[in-house]
Amino acid sequence: MGKKTVKDHELVTKSHHETLASVLGSEDLAKGAILYSYRHGFSGFAADMNPRHAKALSKMPGVVSVFHSKKVKLHTTHSWDFLGLDVMKPTGILQESGFGVDVIVGVVDSGVWPEAESFNDKSMPAVPTRWKGICQIGENFTASNCNRKLIGARYFDQNVDPSVEDYRSPRDKDSHGTHTSSTAVGRLVYGASDDEFGSGIARGGAPMARLAVYKFYEESSSLEADIISAIDYAIYDGVDILSISAGVDNTYDYNTDGIAIAAFHAVQNGILVVASGGNSGPYPSTIINTAPWILSVGAGTIDRGFYAKIILPDNATSCQVCKMAVRTFLNVFRQATPLQHRTGSEVGLHRIASGEDGYCTEARLNGTTLRGKYVLCIASLDLDAIEKAGATGIIITDTAGLIPITGTLSLPIFVVPSACGVQLLGHRSHERSSTIYIHPPETVTGIGPAPAVATFSSRGPNPISPDILKPDIIAPGVDIIAAIPPKSHSSSSAKSFGAMSGTSMSCPHVSGVAALLKSLHPDWSPSAIKSAIMTTGIITLAAWNMDNTRDIITDSYTLSYSNPFGYGAGHINPTKAADPGLVYVTTPQDYALFCCSLGSVCKIEHSKCSSQTLAATELNYPSITISNLVGAKTVKRVVTNVGTPYSSYRAIVEEPHSVRVTVKPDILHFNSSVTKLSYEITFEAAQIVRSVGHYAFGSITWSDGVHYVRSPISVQVNDFIRA
Repeated sequence: MGKKTVKDHELVTKSHHETLASVLGSEDLAKGAILYSYRHGFSGFAADMNPRHAKALSKMPGVVSVFHSKKVKLHTTHSWDFLGLDVMKPTGILQESGFGVDVIVGVVDSGVWPEAESFNDKSMPAVPTRWKGICQIGENFTASNCNRKLIGARYFDQNVDPSVEDYRSPRDKDSHGTHTSSTAVGRLVYGASDDEFGSGIARGGAPMARLAVYKFYEESSSLEADIISAIDYAIYDGVDILSISAGVDNTYDYNTDGIAIAAFHAVQNGILVVASGGNSGPYPSTIINTAPWILSVGAGTIDRGFYAKIILPDNATSCQVCKMAVRTFLNVFRQATPLQHRTGSEVGLHRIASGEDGYCTEARLNGTTLRGKYVLCIASLDLDAIEKAGATGIIITDTAGLIPITGTLSLPIFVVPSACGVQLLGHRSHERSSTIYIHPPETVTGIGPAPAVATFSSRGPNPISPDILKPDIIAPGVDIIAAIPPKSHSSSSAKSFGAMSGTSMSCPHVSGVAALLKSLHPDWSPSAIKSAIMTTGIITLAAWNMDNTRDIITDSYTLSYSNPFGYGAGHINPTKAADPGLVYVTTPQDYALFCCSLGSVCKIEHSKCSSQTLAATELNYPSITISNLVGAKTVKRVVTNVGTPYSSYRAIVEEPHSVRVTVKPDILHFNSSVTKLSYEITFEAAQIVRSVGHYAFGSITWSDGVHYVRSPISVQVNDFIRA
């Protein structure tokens, strides 16, 4: 129902009852049907009703949109060192921001394990007086579980089936929320490791920031409604940053995207919303949480891996294999493990000789006993079926590193390069009974190329508004070690850590950096923080988006160069983001006008659209995308100087292939009274037929010799002008 028109929360709820009563027939029926009354950051409600009632509601005055509450998916310490945030240095963004002191980060996820050492409040000052949240008591969770670090916790279970095995409280059962929270704002924990792997100092991006947790239940039948309520309360409570590692797949408009709608109202209230982009890669147009007011995050690799060596019986041949975690914790070998396999009916390594398909599914395993053995797979695998068959572990051989996986388990999982898989298969087919030794994995850092776009990370183009580039940025999201609940929930251990992978893990990295920027620049708007992060990706004078091999960021799936549909504006660079030089500022009113330009695809406010709209290409966004270039097109951008008052910036253009780019003016002069300047950039399609219907990529960078303010350019040419 859009923005609130009255401040009194009870009056807002009463208006919801009256609105629904006009459809259901009585206020008592309305009160019984309403699950959530959204009355803090905006006005709206979630209720049980049939399609006829919903249609009648949608026609009522004051109603912006009515939509079905959809299923939402969750998306999983060296990573902070990889990003250049060194806690031991005397200066830097960490130190200058006070480690994010007193910035309040709200995490909307599966809850929190409050006893984790990452959430201790030693030496932290009193809770900011502006905080209005609560520590909601529930199952195995009391007010004493909150402290000066974990300052608030709520849970939303209005439509969770009683049979669901989870705590009816903010306490985390499945690890996801604890992991993301500690990644964003966890305190320093020395000697942290995942079963002795990746040992070091575990910490979040903003260790002195405050944490507020908003728990939803993945099993809820009204999950989207729960998350909307969580965001509504977060606005009321007073968070500065919202971190949401979840989203709805296959959403093709904004007015039925509950997270987008609630996030808009959060931005209206000065809150930056950071959300994961989804794990449906490497396929195009799978990116979610694509609204321009959301900072959408993809996942990249880091320069650390866990490697083991497989040795064949003659000790003459060995190959390095990469150990990876699949939707669960890393599991390690504490000693060399013999791997037995035989031919015939007793399948040790799942045989994938010529003529067989290599599927490790329940149907293909067909009741085979795998107890004490490893299974080798090259195609789809059902983890639950493999565990049920008693397998000791899994070896995956897959040329491109992509295998459809279902189920969860805690078995060791290795990914072998195709050459290694060929060696194993060849040995398997020639030996009737033998042993393959897998030596204990080791933690290795400094490996490259890194960062690379993770295979699972969802890709652009933006399926709802193709003229808005998504993802916005990538951040570490592969094998990230952070706090989790102890394996035995009755354990008092405060040092339990595990590795997870996903855009769920990259999202809190960006949230942590955003908290540092908010602490450094408390007057910056959400769009200013977003711009600083986007325009300062990993760049050098020689080339942009460089990885640690000094080469362009690659795609883990294709093993070739990636592009902005994979990495957005690049890989996050916290140190540069602290001092971006220039920022692109976009207001909530700009976003509303943008929605007006989309018509029925985007209804987020009750007020009717006037003749004034703002096309996606004209939105003052830190990236430029033109999905349908016919002939020539000119777009305008406005930059705000947040660096040295007296400075001049010169435009550096990297033209997309087959596109001529002209910038006017190409030099911007700022002084103490001139802090905002605009420029126009014109794109002309050249007469090269092969470019038609394909995207080409480039960039515009404004530099004063110290700052490099880079905006990626993505252009799809659908016609050309005569040369």
